[in-house]
Amino acid sequence: MTAVANDLPTAGSPGCDWKMTVFELAIFLCVFRARRAARVEEICQVIGDWFECAVEPSSAAAPIEHMIANRWVAEENHGLRATEEGRTAARPLMNGIIRMLDQGTRLIDVALMMSVLRLTKGELDNGLRHF
Repeated sequence: MTAVANDLPTAGSPGCDWKMTVFELAIFLCVFRARRAARVEEICQVIGDWFECAVEPSSAAAPIEHMIANRWVAEENHGLRATEEGRTAARPLMNGIIRMLDQGTRLIDVALMMSVLRLTKGELDNGLRHF
């Protein structure tokens, strides 16, 4: 099996980290896009808006601890910042979501979603602004 574009690892290869959940991916993307270290309450508000439901900080506590333990995010100034390890874990997941949605459908709603996903993938591909 050959590697996909942008040197992303193939499924099952050592570079794919399947430990990151969808919820953790959302937390990571929120932290990654923040201009400063993001506080848990801010993260929960943003994610709640994305998923259209209330996200309590207590619900995010265990996933955030898991993310800190895996070094996907780091604590900084009473908040969280994204790490290179987190970017590495998130990239194949974002790529998978893009490929999953881009199955030849040419609907305008899908096209708009693809633009947003490709923007996020581009951000992950090009590294963190915080480094």
